[in-house]
Amino acid sequence: MAKHTKTVFLKGLFFNDNTLPFFEKIAYQTKTIYTTKNTNIKYNKNTFYEVVDVPDYLDIDIPNEAVKLKKIQLKTLKGYLVETKKYTTVEEYLTANFGTKSRSNLRRYNNRLEKCFNITYTCYYGDISKEKYNSLFVALKALLIRRFEEKKENNYELRHFDEYQDTIYNLIVKKEASIFVIYNDQKPISIRINMFKETLGYYIMSCYDIDYSKFHLGSLDMLKNIEWCIKNNIITYDLLKGYDYYKKDWKTTTFDFYNYLIYDPSAIQATFNAYAKKAKTKATYKIYDTLKKIHFITYYKKVKQKLHRKAPSVSTEKKVTHTKLEVNERTANSVQLDFDKNEAYFYLKRPIFNLLFTSQEHSKDIKVYKNLEDVNNFYVIGKNNKWSLHLID
Repeated sequence: MAKHTKTVFLKGLFFNDNTLPFFEKIAYQTKTIYTTKNTNIKYNKNTFYEVVDVPDYLDIDIPNEAVKLKKIQLKTLKGYLVETKKYTTVEEYLTANFGTKSRSNLRRYNNRLEKCFNITYTCYYGDISKEKYNSLFVALKALLIRRFEEKKENNYELRHFDEYQDTIYNLIVKKEASIFVIYNDQKPISIRINMFKETLGYYIMSCYDIDYSKFHLGSLDMLKNIEWCIKNNIITYDLLKGYDYYKKDWKTTTFDFYNYLIYDPSAIQATFNAYAKKAKTKATYKIYDTLKKIHFITYYKKVKQKLHRKAPSVSTEKKVTHTKLEVNERTANSVQLDFDKNEAYFYLKRPIFNLLFTSQEHSKDIKVYKNLEDVNNFYVIGKNNKWSLHLID
């Protein structure tokens, strides 16, 4: 019986030279980004090999030893590229790809984030302590779990999270990966992992603290990483596939992903299995394209989210409303809370941060009090504003 081996192209490119034996050299815009260390290619005649998610913008050389093998290329999904080489500054990129209103909004989000918090940006690229590295992965995992619990979706990255944590560190040391972090004081509120081959960058995964959603941290994180790529001579930033609704706003061009099926035509069973896989893959993506055109996938996701809400949830998010108080209104019978460090009151963070966004008060200038006469009532006192927060049971 014919065997089948499957390799994800990007993992083979970065993590294991032995998984891409049929790609002797891979180049991007005349720059070689991969050469195989397998000088003697060995393959099983009765095995057909599948390499998935190969981007069409790469030039791939097949070694002479594999010329008697056949290759089937199957187009699958669209990917998204940011051609950073076209721009000398991030402002040029924004002007070329965003309208006046969108650029104004991005500047407003960035200015208010930096006005309301002590924000710093750090890219770990070439050097990071193991202690800092592990702490950032712990933080990233917590952000991912909470973010996708809120979205009522399963997260693909979490299934492979430990694998990434085991391998990314050595890539950072070799400058083949980076961790880009947005900090509020010492707390990471947005974390992104990128990988690099020469001047080609890949966006791998990211997440942000949903308490800061009002500040559009996801958009600011993307913008800051595009800016970093421009400044560090990364000529193309590959956003990969998925989340089309979001990535299409940032891309400058698209490309196609292909699956490669490689087999020995003299092996009957391997040939049959390769063509059976071809038929199945083409049918799968034809159905996917049809469902996408009629917006079934969007509808399906909404239904899943509704069903998810009816199911038991580990989420302890609470609803909080607010009203503005007069400056001279009393807040007697209350005790001050360190809400930002007291996990028992974590649900206050987002509504308070939302108020900061609107009022442009700094987080260091506000005090939070708990009403001793009403356990569901809190007061937020800033330099120029006062609010009453009420917890809805």
